[in-house]
Amino acid sequence: MLYRMFIIASCCLFLTEMSIAAAPSLVLNTSYTAPITASDKSGVLDFFYKELFKRLGWKFDIQYLPAERALTNADRGIDDGDVCRIFGLDKKYTNLVRVPEVLMQYEHVIFTRKLDFKVTGPDDLKPYDVGVVKGWKIIEWNTKTARSVTLVDEGEQLFAMLADGHIDLGIIERMTGMMHARNSGIKNIRVLEPAFLTGDWYLYLHKKHRNLVPIIADEIRRMKDDGSHQRIFDTVLKRFRD
Repeated sequence: MLYRMFIIASCCLFLTEMSIAAAPSLVLNTSYTAPITASDKSGVLDFFYKELFKRLGWKFDIQYLPAERALTNADRGIDDGDVCRIFGLDKKYTNLVRVPEVLMQYEHVIFTRKLDFKVTGPDDLKPYDVGVVKGWKIIEWNTKTARSVTLVDEGEQLFAMLADGHIDLGIIERMTGMMHARNSGIKNIRVLEPAFLTGDWYLYLHKKHRNLVPIIADEIRRMKDDGSHQRIFDTVLKRFRD
């Protein structure tokens, strides 16, 4: 009898270990800073993915890399994916698969110290020297009309160049840019309206994880349906705005 109980317990333990071993473990890249993702895990997508993968029972980690490297590492399968990128990126980076459920909307805006004009499109940039974070593809693609474009590795560099007068305009995501502007202490900086570019961000995974895509999409939809998606975004972004 004791022997039989030992065998049953051993089988249960073995099956549990097999189940744990089979659970996916993903490393997702980010090039964003607060309030989107943050080193102390206080960004809105840090909390969102924590809840998402908790529900799925999967392990995950978000690691910071410069934007271009974050993208190429995900495309090459060095890492498992990227936390959020624009629609259609998989046409150029063909090893990436988009999870077909919107994570959040973005607004890329123009920051400046000296200029003031209503934003109408890329032609507005023709007379000016513009700074862009390398690897933010949709901004790179839409700033080719500028007199000159300087690519930088980090958002902090973008605002340092604005402060020193090396560029006329810096284009970056609105919330991230506001955080950089505040942290840099630059005075007399303004955001030109309306937004230069707007759209949706999606999670992308390397094609080796193609089978996980519908599972993740279904869970994101459930989070939207039960209100947890909106609750996370409202709570975290309010904290940063305050």
